[in-house]
Amino acid sequence: MALRINTLLLVIFASFLVLLPDCTFAKSLRSDLENAWHAHLQASRSGNESELQGTMSSYSLCTLKNKLVSAQRSLTPDIIKSFAKYGPDISTMEFTRLLEKGDNAGLVYVRDSGKKDADGNPTVTFTAIKFVKESGWKVEATMNCDKPMYQADGCKTQFYMSDLRPACVMDGTVKPAPTLVQTPYSTALLDVFSYGYQAQVMVNGIPQKPVTASWSGVVIGGLCKDENKISIKMTKVDTAKQSVPKIRIRQLLKNRTTREVLKFAPQKNIEGVHTFTVSVR
Repeated sequence: MALRINTLLLVIFASFLVLLPDCTFAKSLRSDLENAWHAHLQASRSGNESELQGTMSSYSLCTLKNKLVSAQRSLTPDIIKSFAKYGPDISTMEFTRLLEKGDNAGLVYVRDSGKKDADGNPTVTFTAIKFVKESGWKVEATMNCDKPMYQADGCKTQFYMSDLRPACVMDGTVKPAPTLVQTPYSTALLDVFSYGYQAQVMVNGIPQKPVTASWSGVVIGGLCKDENKISIKMTKVDTAKQSVPKIRIRQLLKNRTTREVLKFAPQKNIEGVHTFTVSVR
């Protein structure tokens, strides 16, 4: 009997030793990520782009700069400082989950939102911060997600991988930085309504954000004077909601009004690549 008990204790102890390295690694990774987040906030407070470059992923930084240039703006110290001003304060939140896949990692926190949903139930706000391994851990994106505080069974609501928005999805890869664009002749806006299809728009060879559902934003690279080549690739996807896609591009005029230069709303032969040439004066 004593031998059996000793053997059982040995097995339990050995199992504990196997699990211990994983727990230690998780704590170490969490610490590294939190340090990377604090370094990002410190760099943001400086308002210095070169310091920000050391804490923000190349993909996110170049994407941001392209959006600003396409809107006839630039990355100013005030914009950089706003990242720290409006970024999540993890010191006021409860840590709930560590995410990891390949060269991606993430931290998830939760706090009481102080609000109630339409049914009068209290809600919580989950905050996720995505990092990519690029010469050390760098910040890629952040997101907030409001959910009921409790599930139907009375247990506290959990955060799941399916709650991650596209910018924070853990795909395990480090996206390459996009090529920086030049200040365009004219700023333009892209409006996409595409449920049931993924729309991939290219303007003068520059790919825009792929959209499944609806989205509006600035056209990366803007529009050239005179001739502009535009292609729209439509790919059918399985979604609960299906509708006829509608895509338009609007030129932003000097008086801050817009002029529609392209409208795409096919009733048939939706899938495939559609090409257009539009003129801008």
